[in-house]
Amino acid sequence: METVKIITINTWKCDGDYRMRMRILAKQLGELKPHIIACQECFYSEEGKADTLKFLADALSMNYCFLPGRSKKRLFESHLVNSTSGLGVLSVYPLSEFAHVNLPAVLEDNDRKAFTAAVSLPTGADILLTTTHLTHLSHAGGLRERQAEALASFVSTNNTHPYHIVCGDFNSTSDSDEVIAFLANSNAIDCYAAGNGTEPHYSLTDAYYKANKQICIDQIFALPLPNGQYPHFADSAVVLNIPDEESGLYASDHFGITTTIVIE
Repeated sequence: METVKIITINTWKCDGDYRMRMRILAKQLGELKPHIIACQECFYSEEGKADTLKFLADALSMNYCFLPGRSKKRLFESHLVNSTSGLGVLSVYPLSEFAHVNLPAVLEDNDRKAFTAAVSLPTGADILLTTTHLTHLSHAGGLRERQAEALASFVSTNNTHPYHIVCGDFNSTSDSDEVIAFLANSNAIDCYAAGNGTEPHYSLTDAYYKANKQICIDQIFALPLPNGQYPHFADSAVVLNIPDEESGLYASDHFGITTTIVIE
């Protein structure tokens, strides 16, 4: 039997005190000792000499893969710089078999994607890990639901790996039409619930926005095994939800969600 700890986290692009936040994020992730981290809003700018995934990979001694997306000029350290905000996977195990799909989009919010990588475990088993970030727009004529359905179609087409975990910022709660559509079309389960995560749980709060949202839009799901059953999960929790002792800053404007899959 083998256990694999997974975390999903939206790293919040270059906003806030980026350099300080990345140090806090690396420190807190190191303390959590995850095996796999699914990341969204991974900031990259050659002009700004910033690379979220590489920084975290170096700090945590992990392998990583990155899919650029949503290219634009962003204000970074008082300068407008060319940059991307993409998807990434960090892993203590080797990564391979990268694939992605473009999700439905509109002009005001385009280049949304889902990104998949295979994680090779020491026992010989593989986990297929998909990370994604659905639109923040709530008024775009069912766009997020169409993205969720396209995501379900994408993840359901790959049945070459027994374990398939789907993580990301869905910009939707577990009882939303979008998440319900994804679960129905992919036959996936919510790993937070399967791993006995406590309620209420939330990944958006007033850490930066002072909006007191307290909702969970960051999700971890699992597709069924080839035999129709589901993997076992344990120790689901909200993480990265404590400010840094010295600076008082949170690592991101999102908290992370974690679960541990039991490979039998």
